[in-house]
Amino acid sequence: MSFVMIAAGRNGRPGVRTLSLGQVAAGGAVAAGALMLAGIAVGYWLAGPPATQPVAETNPIDPNPAALAQFGSISGRLFRLESQAVQLSKRIGVLLKDDDAAKAAKKPGSGGPMLPPRAAAGTADMIDVALLEAQLASVEQQMARLSDATAHRSLNFMRVPSRAPIAGAELGSSFGNRRDPFTGRRAFHAGLDFAADSGTTIRAAGGGEVVFAGYRPDYGRSVDIEHGNGLTTRYAHASRLLVKRGAIVAPGEPIAMVGSTGRSTGPHLHFEVLRRGEAVDPMQYLVAHP
Repeated sequence: MSFVMIAAGRNGRPGVRTLSLGQVAAGGAVAAGALMLAGIAVGYWLAGPPATQPVAETNPIDPNPAALAQFGSISGRLFRLESQAVQLSKRIGVLLKDDDAAKAAKKPGSGGPMLPPRAAAGTADMIDVALLEAQLASVEQQMARLSDATAHRSLNFMRVPSRAPIAGAELGSSFGNRRDPFTGRRAFHAGLDFAADSGTTIRAAGGGEVVFAGYRPDYGRSVDIEHGNGLTTRYAHASRLLVKRGAIVAPGEPIAMVGSTGRSTGPHLHFEVLRRGEAVDPMQYLVAHP
């Protein structure tokens, strides 16, 4: 099949030209392609150039920011714990032994070729986690020692007879030689006399065990408390006893009531401190004058 096409010749006269079906189809395809390209060009011109998306720069050896923040927080806490441990150790006089310090400072040998780091997805591989764990373990050990030492020191302090047996009481007779109130002759007074009304509460000067609670001719109703390290306190002339032998008392715990039993001229507390059985001046142990 063919098509007849009338077209102008070179000399301007009309002429007849015959086209085959293949030639017509090829021309149509070319024209369609040209129109498509023209449409794409117009659309691109109207819409403008597409926005370029920034390409995220990645570094395969950079650690995860979240992990870095976590390790930064741990490092800060570690620094504060170490500072607190040192300060508390100085305050209570607890120091690490030289060999312990040497072990803590000593590090195992290491070596090998210098190789580039490998990326570890989601972890901060550039941070020495093992070192942080070792430091935290060291601080925990120091704090445990500190806690034990503090508890031991606290218990020892509770046993020292440093608290006034009667708060605010007036001191009548001091420790040492004085004129005996019955004979008027010079005699030794083995404790302190605190003036107080009958029935006033007498409290333990320190924590310990009651080793005597009863009556003695010279002391009347009295209580003896053993505090350890050879120290014993004695509370005499009581009107009433509130504890029994074998009882464990805490500092400041009521143990008796003021009276005037035994060799006494009136209501008061006779308070003694004995060190290995020998009477010593109680004022050496009392923190403040009652």
